[in-house]
Amino acid sequence: MAIGLLVTSNPAQAATIVNRTGTDTQFQDTILKGQFSELFVAEGRAGNNGFGGNGERELGINKAITPVNGQLVGGDPVASGDRIWGTGSAKLVDFSLEYTGKQVNYIVDGQKLTSDLFNGPVTDIFFRTFALANSTNTSNKNNSVQLSDLKIYESGSSLGQAIGSLSSLGTATSNDVDYLQISDIKAGFKITGKTALSWAGAAPTKSQLAYQIKVGSTPKKKVPEPGTTGALLLTGLVLLGCRKKATTSVKI
Repeated sequence: MAIGLLVTSNPAQAATIVNRTGTDTQFQDTILKGQFSELFVAEGRAGNNGFGGNGERELGINKAITPVNGQLVGGDPVASGDRIWGTGSAKLVDFSLEYTGKQVNYIVDGQKLTSDLFNGPVTDIFFRTFALANSTNTSNKNNSVQLSDLKIYESGSSLGQAIGSLSSLGTATSNDVDYLQISDIKAGFKITGKTALSWAGAAPTKSQLAYQIKVGSTPKKKVPEPGTTGALLLTGLVLLGCRKKATTSVKI
């Protein structure tokens, strides 16, 4: 696991960066418990390394996964593309993901996917990287995925906020999954960065090596109405006065 965070105190940069060192199960629980709702997901994956067939894809814009009777369903792609990642070299390529509030534009190394099926507010983004452990059946090993030089530009601002980087590396004994969260997004956004998938030996397949950018929202925090706040304060002062009187009575 490797996470690099760049956190600044610039008040104009409203987004909050959260180091989410968790598991897929923990992330899925946030959806099942209503703590986060996906709107859409952009992904890059090993697929079949761009050679077509079998319905595999390397790039996609996917529908949200949603809870139904305690299970998560959905996640089907609405836009997809093929890409040859290479023969395992860790070549970083540029990517961007833009959400205008009405349209999604996802570009990887000049290849563009777009969708106008999504609309609605966004408050949070989860980045996920996953790398499978070394294979015991093939020569595949040293699976690695990275997202680096990440920046977010919120709508109406030309000033990008540095996010940092996220990467996963499979080992001889275990898979590796990592998360990074951005909160407090107030409007549409554009994310830029670089990505690479690399491995040694036989190529991984499908989602054995992948990254996702999960865009959605968290429930609004309830803020008491001004009148309610005043009433609560007044009640507290009255109760405090009663306690003081009661204490004085006991002392006498």
